[in-house]
Amino acid sequence: MFAYTDEPICACSTPAGISGLAVIRISGKDCGVLTDKCTKILRSSGDYDRTSALPGYTCAYGSVNDPKTGEMIDRVVITRFEEPYSYTGEEMVEISCHGSSAVKQEILRCLGMSGIRVAYPGEFSRRAFINGKMSLASAEAVMDMINADTERQLQAAGSLMSGVLAERIKSIETSLYDQMAKIESLVEFDRDTDDGTGDGKEEKEILEALLKQREALSAICSGYGKGRILSERMRVALLGLPNSGKSTLLNTLTGYDRAIVTEVAGTTRDTIEVQVDINGIPVTLIDTAGIRETDDIIESIGIGRAMEAGREADLVFYMIPPDMDADEVKDCLKELSEDIGGESITAVFSKSDEGKNPYEKDIIEVLSRLGIERTISVSAEEELNIDKLEEIITSYYDSLGGGQSEGLLITNSRHYSKFKKGLKKLNMAIEALEGDLGVEMCSSALRACLDEIGEVTGKTVSATLADTIFSRFCIGK
Repeated sequence: MFAYTDEPICACSTPAGISGLAVIRISGKDCGVLTDKCTKILRSSGDYDRTSALPGYTCAYGSVNDPKTGEMIDRVVITRFEEPYSYTGEEMVEISCHGSSAVKQEILRCLGMSGIRVAYPGEFSRRAFINGKMSLASAEAVMDMINADTERQLQAAGSLMSGVLAERIKSIETSLYDQMAKIESLVEFDRDTDDGTGDGKEEKEILEALLKQREALSAICSGYGKGRILSERMRVALLGLPNSGKSTLLNTLTGYDRAIVTEVAGTTRDTIEVQVDINGIPVTLIDTAGIRETDDIIESIGIGRAMEAGREADLVFYMIPPDMDADEVKDCLKELSEDIGGESITAVFSKSDEGKNPYEKDIIEVLSRLGIERTISVSAEEELNIDKLEEIITSYYDSLGGGQSEGLLITNSRHYSKFKKGLKKLNMAIEALEGDLGVEMCSSALRACLDEIGEVTGKTVSATLADTIFSRFCIGK
């Protein structure tokens, strides 16, 4: 835990390891003057002889030197930013240096000798939040942006970081605060008609506004199905008998030989997870042990894990090789279809290059009775219909709903939890008005709703929660 101060801090903002270039970020009051102690301007667009003299948003060629010995550490490019127009809202300096570990460590050492301490994890973004440069939701999206490895993840994180969700929530909050002010006025002042009953006009207007904002908040919550996939990845389990083609399909979908493929039944004895990008959707493919009766203790454990992987998956591709009959399919899939529902299972007639399954018609009838309607024939060896499997993954993602713009998707489980709780409180406020339970009860529920939403925007977030959130960030952010 740490309290906010504007004392200068520094950290490397680029990843650990060796690279061509690295960036050292410095922020805080008078950080330019302190940086003067270990930097020297060698060439600039004007006659500037020190970092603190550089105008905001300009760069200069210079060097970092040991403040005690004057020994040069590296030739660098120095950029200065003036408050409040910087990432943190404070005066900032960034030093672009060579990316060796030794250079970065020596520059941070020199900055420390100059009176600039090393930043805590997430302290730069925390200062940006405190100084009003971004909402808490936008600040949390910074780490989503850093961790994104598919196009859809990047788009969603970029939109959240730019404030698309914050603006939508601000609109909802503003309306709810307006309605609460009207409710408070009804509580505090006598607005009854002469007969003491009141005409109820203002209550009706408030109710209409609350119903509208409930719809808006519900729409945001509805996008979490997709948002969860973007943050946690879609889990697709490959199940089936031994030698049914699971590992070969995994290797084909990933583009390289991740799983060992042999003719020996039981080669795969544990689950193998591989992360892939399918049409911009982050997916974890799970290869599993072949499901069969066995006396082998180790293989039995693997089969148990295979069934568990199927139960926990978003989608299951159940592999049916050419020599598998309808009774075997029924025995293998009955329990699984009851556990997760047939709509989550795709029956994959594998090894189609070896010929059509002679029991296919009977198998399809069995599948239909189990609620499994989706079937497809593939050949991983010949890459036949692999694109159709990818389309099934994409269709499942698209079926999860949400707005047309992925920028409106919430990907953070904490945000979703708070919005759902806020929606529940908003429903209570609406029910209080509709049921004539009194404007006092409506006001109380509405205030609770705004408190829940405020924990996403940062308006009602506690210092402890803020510390917890930002402590998960990397040091340079």
